[in-house]
Amino acid sequence: MTGLDIDLIDSATFRRDGRELVVTPHVPIEAGSTFTTVVRYHGSPEPRTTKALPIAVGWIATGDGSYVLSEPEGASTWYPVNDHPSDKATYSFHITVPNGVTAVANGDLVSQVPATDGYTTWNYDMKAPMASYLSQVVVGNYTVTNEPGPNGVTIRNVFESSLANDAKVDFSRTPDMLQLFATDFGPYPFDIYGALVVNDKTNYELETQTLSLFDSRFASGSTSGDELAAHELAHQWFGDSISLSTWKDIWLNEGFATYAQWLWNEHVGRLSVETAAKQAYDGLASPSEQLTGDPGVEHLFDNFVIYQRGAVTLQALRLTVGDDAFFNILRTYVARFTGKNATTADFIAVANEVAGRDLSSLFDAWLYKAELPALPS
Repeated sequence: MTGLDIDLIDSATFRRDGRELVVTPHVPIEAGSTFTTVVRYHGSPEPRTTKALPIAVGWIATGDGSYVLSEPEGASTWYPVNDHPSDKATYSFHITVPNGVTAVANGDLVSQVPATDGYTTWNYDMKAPMASYLSQVVVGNYTVTNEPGPNGVTIRNVFESSLANDAKVDFSRTPDMLQLFATDFGPYPFDIYGALVVNDKTNYELETQTLSLFDSRFASGSTSGDELAAHELAHQWFGDSISLSTWKDIWLNEGFATYAQWLWNEHVGRLSVETAAKQAYDGLASPSEQLTGDPGVEHLFDNFVIYQRGAVTLQALRLTVGDDAFFNILRTYVARFTGKNATTADFIAVANEVAGRDLSSLFDAWLYKAELPALPS
């Protein structure tokens, strides 16, 4: 942000304190009351580095357009926000671009309205609460398709036009994934979903809410590697609809989505969940230098500690309580926390309730101890 203006009732004052915006109302606001803050800002957003990832995050310019990659703290580079998943909000996007350029954001397209001469404003609403890092705005030469999916969900795919033919094949099984996960986890929590494929190489995917981001590697014209598409779709339940209360519980996002991709692979006849879990288990270090339940900032996205051990933790739970109780735990957890924030303690409480037993020692061993426990037989 290169400039900033603020307009509040009673002419509030403001100041910048590093990355924080401090607003002081002219009249004190009573505790528990409702107020509106309007922030007018402008500038040319630049990505920023983060300790959690080896790449810069935020607003990414591609030369002929732009897209957003914001996990865990890139959203605040392009709009004023309390950039933490515990502070979810609904969003409206108003994106003005030259005629002939496509603009897409999270949620539903409400309208396209002529703006100044030669420009159009695209308006989108994300009516479900959303964590800031899941916000997405993409601008450029894109092919957008909308098709009916299972259970009333609209499947909207947004593919960079030169990649669209191949990407259409890569993501052709999204309806089947939606159906499988609705059975395993409960109803899909939004009304629209699809993939965004950009003509750029990030080597990262991101579950931006209702419009998961993939780079050009995912325009191969094949479904052979679509378990990662399943992974990002599963995040719409685990990470998007149910968001973290604190980043240390990131396994609730990545461990669950990794387990979901195992479920998908088993569903299409690739590798059974049992085999995938055993292979992941054999690849884990013991003892681990980081704890799955509290990995530290620099290891938030550690493949072994968070993704693999997180998913194996769920397999250990499944082997302990049995299939029926396990999937009942997942569905109960989703039903109880859809649209909200959750913690590891919340998930453990649901598991204990549904299983009818105290599973605290199992979770403590897998999430908060360095030694690798044995998988239950």
